[in-house]
Amino acid sequence: MKQIPVYRYEGSAPQLHSYLVCIFVYNEGTKLAAQLSRFPAPEKRNFDVFIGDDGSSDGSTPSDLTTRFSLRGIIRLQKNEGLSANIKAGLDWALKQNYKGLIMINGNDRDDPEAIARFIEKLEEGFDYVQGSRFLPGGRHQNTPSYRYWAIRLVHAPIFSLASLKWMTDTTNGYRAFSTSFLKSLGDLIFQERFQKYEIEQYLAWKAIRMGKKVCEIPVSRRYPENLKGSHFTKISPGIGWYQMLKPLLCLLFRLYP
Repeated sequence: MKQIPVYRYEGSAPQLHSYLVCIFVYNEGTKLAAQLSRFPAPEKRNFDVFIGDDGSSDGSTPSDLTTRFSLRGIIRLQKNEGLSANIKAGLDWALKQNYKGLIMINGNDRDDPEAIARFIEKLEEGFDYVQGSRFLPGGRHQNTPSYRYWAIRLVHAPIFSLASLKWMTDTTNGYRAFSTSFLKSLGDLIFQERFQKYEIEQYLAWKAIRMGKKVCEIPVSRRYPENLKGSHFTKISPGIGWYQMLKPLLCLLFRLYP
């Protein structure tokens, strides 16, 4: 069943470019503004930017961000519903615009905006799904906790690769891009009611590969903060959080999604 979260859009800036960077956030404090400050100046961008806010309650997405950083706008969910819900709301808005491709990035200041240009190059070359990978030659990662490194390398990436029948190296990395032609071809499949937490990113990647779309990985950099623990370090809690990460993989592996 199709389900799109209730959201409101704040913004009035017109579309200026053919590509849109979608920043998805929830309670990132000062990290979102820090990340936006590392973006190219507006006159040097070949992309537009918008924020999808998953009901943040910490003041991290004030309305003046749109003017301070020349954003198209902010999409706000009424309450915290989960990453997939946030992405569904963002895609509902973005696919009604006139963009050729969307680049997705988290708003926690761990990803380097310099890679946006390389994502756009690949989309221009005709790729439908471009995955950022810190593990490719040329990619970098700093302060990655050992348990997370091995969980990605030995569990998540192998299971996803088995489900999709294509080897991928950094399957939890939210830094990725899709062509809008591919996304629009999925229709209501994007907005499945079951997509609430971490499902939609894995589903879209898997679907692109299984449909025989043009797919690649590119090297990116990802930097974790030093000496931070708990919610300041990650929003994926032990136990239920890990289960929510693995559940979509099992659904893909056993073909439980259409």
